[in-house]
Amino acid sequence: MNATVVVSEPGKRIVRGRRRARRPVRRKLIVIHRWSALLLGLVLVIQCTSGAILLYHAELFRAQHASFYRHTDGPPVLDGEQAVALVRAADPDFDVGWVGMDGGVLVVGNIGYTAAYSVDPGTGRINERVDLTDGLLGWLANLHNCAFGCARYSGAIPVLENKAPVIHIKWGAVIVGSIGLLLVSLAVSGAVIWWPSLKRLRQGFRVRLRKGRFARDRDLHNVIGIIAVPFLLVWGITGITIEWPAVQRAWLVATGGNTVLERTEKSFVPRPGGADRAAVSLGEAGAIAHRAAPGRLAYLVLPTDTTPYYRATVAGAYSPREHRLFYSGDVLVYVNAYDGSDIKVVDASHDRPLANTFYAKVFEPAHFGWLVNGWWRLIWLALGLTPLALAVTGLSTWSVRRRARRRDNRAVT
Repeated sequence: MNATVVVSEPGKRIVRGRRRARRPVRRKLIVIHRWSALLLGLVLVIQCTSGAILLYHAELFRAQHASFYRHTDGPPVLDGEQAVALVRAADPDFDVGWVGMDGGVLVVGNIGYTAAYSVDPGTGRINERVDLTDGLLGWLANLHNCAFGCARYSGAIPVLENKAPVIHIKWGAVIVGSIGLLLVSLAVSGAVIWWPSLKRLRQGFRVRLRKGRFARDRDLHNVIGIIAVPFLLVWGITGITIEWPAVQRAWLVATGGNTVLERTEKSFVPRPGGADRAAVSLGEAGAIAHRAAPGRLAYLVLPTDTTPYYRATVAGAYSPREHRLFYSGDVLVYVNAYDGSDIKVVDASHDRPLANTFYAKVFEPAHFGWLVNGWWRLIWLALGLTPLALAVTGLSTWSVRRRARRRDNRAVT
């Protein structure tokens, strides 16, 4: 479309053709952005605000259960295997599933990841048992991670555990993934609406504090939103890919990777004929895992009848899940429960395309803030609360416009 140049004042020219061509698209985007935010904004605000609180899940849990972490500073008198034996002797009905180290204590958890005992390694004393998925933190985790579709967390709604037809994904995952999709669409449409052109880029970051409520809140909405766009896109995209494996595979392929999902690989099959050999002890399995993948042993999952192997999770030199509660490792080591030479190491940084490594080591952990300490996570916290600020400023400007239209309508009639 050819542009028409109109002279309005001496020395000033307005290019109308191109501007008019862009206006209908911009207006449609504004309408879609505004009404999707008004209709679904509350859901998005709840999701993002709960996620901002859960950034400090580990710190809040440790503060809430201070007695769980009581321990002496002396040299340890027992290891993980002895701690498991101690817990089994104290509570024979406790179905031990894993053992790990957190906050200076040995933690022995059940097979359902819903409860754990802590043991002081310096004295061999059992501190207490805690429920890992109950209370307010469990309720918030169920809200944010599962849309109340995780049965083991407090507040679960059983029907959301069922799988949706055709796509065969749990309804809770459908809801969470859809919220991620909404977040991405609002972030992209907001950025397109905000874009002021290169010549006027500086004006896009101004806040007019003395021009009235509408100008102030509109500018705040624009500036806060555009600053938060990168984080909002990361949270939205990873929220979708974590809940919808097909989208995760598509994302990896689109970015140059392959469809092998490192954290969900099920390809370890122990060598047959091992049942007649002596079983590998828990301590031996931990030592084997350490030799195969040097680093800190975060936790070790014990073998069962259906999975006759240990699964050790090791935090290497760079551990993107270092600040996660209990389950902080990133390298998986499988050890045959009856043959210590039968092992498999699964690590996204080895034998994987760069796209897979980036996703597993940076992109996905960035969603939760696990790869940085609590001080750096304050940035995540501030930007995680931006949807709440955007909702407040967006509602403010919408209400001002609405009142102005009403006044105009009354004046006409």
